[in-house]
Amino acid sequence: MDRRGLRVLICCTMVLGWVVAGIPVAGADGIPVLSSDTSVGVDRVGSYAAVQDEPSLSGYDDLQIEIALSDNGSAAWSVEYQYRLDDDNDTVDWEELQGDVEQRPGEYVEMQRTGWNEMVVEAERETGREMGVSNFSIETDNQATPHEYGYVRFTFQWDSFSLVEVNRIEAGDALVEFDLDERSQLVISWPEPYNTTTIEPEPDERRDTAAVWNGEETDFLDDEPRVELIDTGGRPVQPPDDRNRVVPLSWLALAGVAVLTVVGVGWWVVRDREGARVSSQQVATDGRSATADGPPPELLSNEERVLRLLEENGGRIKQQEVVSELDWTEAKTSQVVSGLREEGEIDVFRIGRENVLTLPEETEQTEE
Repeated sequence: MDRRGLRVLICCTMVLGWVVAGIPVAGADGIPVLSSDTSVGVDRVGSYAAVQDEPSLSGYDDLQIEIALSDNGSAAWSVEYQYRLDDDNDTVDWEELQGDVEQRPGEYVEMQRTGWNEMVVEAERETGREMGVSNFSIETDNQATPHEYGYVRFTFQWDSFSLVEVNRIEAGDALVEFDLDERSQLVISWPEPYNTTTIEPEPDERRDTAAVWNGEETDFLDDEPRVELIDTGGRPVQPPDDRNRVVPLSWLALAGVAVLTVVGVGWWVVRDREGARVSSQQVATDGRSATADGPPPELLSNEERVLRLLEENGGRIKQQEVVSELDWTEAKTSQVVSGLREEGEIDVFRIGRENVLTLPEETEQTEE
């Protein structure tokens, strides 16, 4: 008896023993396989599926999940189960599985649909958004990259997978208790006009419009993975970095002239207006003396204007209030805030669905 025939015989004996003993036989419950193999000791799918006479994708070698985000909140999913064909036995088992899938694709699709529908129910409960999965399809084929693989690929669409607000996309909150095993890989991609403002955790690979996590190297925590994007018209988000900024000498000369001009005008105004001292005292009583003595807003950089707003508001302000106070776009505000956070000038945290900016001292006092 050859190796494959012996393996089928062993499986049949085990299943028959369980049936006689009244123990239920483990089978594919339709939940997407994202963790360790539970195929009752059989290492290839073809033999196991033949014994159980139920759709089964157990025994795969690699699992690749690709999520392509859209600016309308939906996501196109591709879930690909890969089977490495190292020898003749593997090839025979794969051909049996491939034939079974092609003979009854509807049953395999329904198995996947049932599993992902259960995930959608959990995601709706977690996010409060109405969701749905549709347009399921299945295909099988062989490929060599560089080893030869057989694969079973499911594709479908998940509606309202992401939260979309104006020019921002937040994705990941629908993946409730999502995890990868050592055989799995997750790829999240996004449209070209968008650039990332947040990716958590740090991906194992960064591409121009995608992030990649490998299961053997990644453990997702609560609320992970998480991707936040902003439409910048294709321009990359570049937080300010003074270390890489070269200021031309001509700019420095112009800045010096401007400073001298401001000082001269200020001296003339102080001397010519008798009520200047009274006005400054009134400003001090309003609790804003520190900012009144500083330079006017038009002479401040974008970062200094945000820091001044924070100081005027006791070291804490909502990001939307910065948008309103400075009459900026959300994209410009997010870019300036990201730069300040990278430089350690401010801290940012969320209350509900709003970003709150704080000065580092304010954050320390709150934690104490």
